[in-house]
Amino acid sequence: MPPVSRPSQKGALVVLMNYNDHAPPHVHVKYQSDVRSYRIEIRTRRWMKPARKQLPTTLREMVETWIEAHKQELLEQWENAQHNQQVIIIG
Repeated sequence: MPPVSRPSQKGALVVLMNYNDHAPPHVHVKYQSDVRSYRIEIRTRRWMKPARKQLPTTLREMVETWIEAHKQELLEQWENAQHNQQVIIIG
C-alpha cells in the first residue's frame, strides 16, 4: 500500500491507498503500526466498518478535515490506483 500522505509531522499517522481496492473510494489510515482498523470513505468522510478500537478524537477530526481539503486529489489518485498507475503523495 503506497502512502498518500503523512498528515502528522511526527509520522505516527499515515494515509495509504491500495491498488485495485474495493469500492467505495477510501483510504486506509495507519496509526501506531495498525492499518487494518481504520478506513474512511473519501466522498462522505464516513468511517467504514466500526473498528475494534477508534482513533483518538483529535486524530479522527484531523483526518476528516484533511480528506475534505484533498477530496478531489484523493479521488484522482483512487482512479490511478484502480488502473495500476502510480499513486503520488498529496500535501
